[in-house]
Amino acid sequence: MVVQIGIPAGSSGPAEDNRITIRVKGFDKILTLESKIKIPIEHIESIRYAEKTIIEDRRRLGMSRAVGFRFGKRFIVGTFVEWERDKVVFWNIHDKKAAVYGNVIVIVLKNERYNELVLEVDDSERVMAELKRVTGQT
Repeated sequence: MVVQIGIPAGSSGPAEDNRITIRVKGFDKILTLESKIKIPIEHIESIRYAEKTIIEDRRRLGMSRAVGFRFGKRFIVGTFVEWERDKVVFWNIHDKKAAVYGNVIVIVLKNERYNELVLEVDDSERVMAELKRVTGQT
């Protein structure tokens, strides 16, 4: 498992219950200088599966590493600035084929330090369904 996403059971209750929590696992905590990212549900603008060629497409646009590590097209973890799109993006992908298999999701954010989270997850269908449920997206 690359990242673990904690999704609240419902969207009512204390403010802490209205956040998703992305937990960075293993050695990635050191590479990214992140162990946990908490995002209020109302700051999630959209959720989608990543394009199958997301790594190659984004590399062509130009990515500068702020904090993190990139090993070719295979391994990308950390915070990257995408200058042409004027975005700060948190990446956590270990398998370059993960997007081809549908295991990479993109969470677009507003009013957060990251504009997007690009995350490899184990059970993308379940995670996507749960995120859409709590955000009210279809």
